Amino acid sequence: MSLLRGCEFPDELLYHPESHLWFALLGGGRYRVGVTRFGIALSGEILLFTPKPTGVELAAGRGFGLLEAGKTVFPVKTPFAARLLAANPALDPSARAMNRDPFAAWLVELEATAPVPQGLLPGWAEAQPQIERIMDRYAFRDLADFAAPLFHEDNREF
Repeated sequence: MSLLRGCEFPDELLYHPESHLWFALLGGGRYRVGVTRFGIALSGEILLFTPKPTGVELAAGRGFGLLEAGKTVFPVKTPFAARLLAANPALDPSARAMNRDPFAAWLVELEATAPVPQGLLPGWAEAQPQIERIMDRYAFRDLADFAAPLFHEDNREF
């Protein structure tokens, strides 16, 4: 288990730094997917998760569900083409367990419907520099003293 600025990152997982998601390879092109502790810190306390129906096929970049944190609702998107195999029943009706243990409170299981592009889901050693750059962008120095940005603060064009 690696620790970066107060956030745990299990070494055995794969990461998609841009979406703050972790992926556990289950075999046969299947992955269990969840949100990293850093992603939860950016979002604020997670309250609800509403997945799309089981069996739905998703193009890369399409949402497999919605997360609600406070008064903000945002899609959680797959970075590769996939079929939604299962949603975590433990997150219904409340997804608050994610705030306590983001690696036990997974969101969904996905099956890749096309080859996952090389390098899209790096292991911890390769993902760490990317995650650190994202942390710097948000002035995230440590989990203990970080306040999630307001939704509009994330949009640099305003």
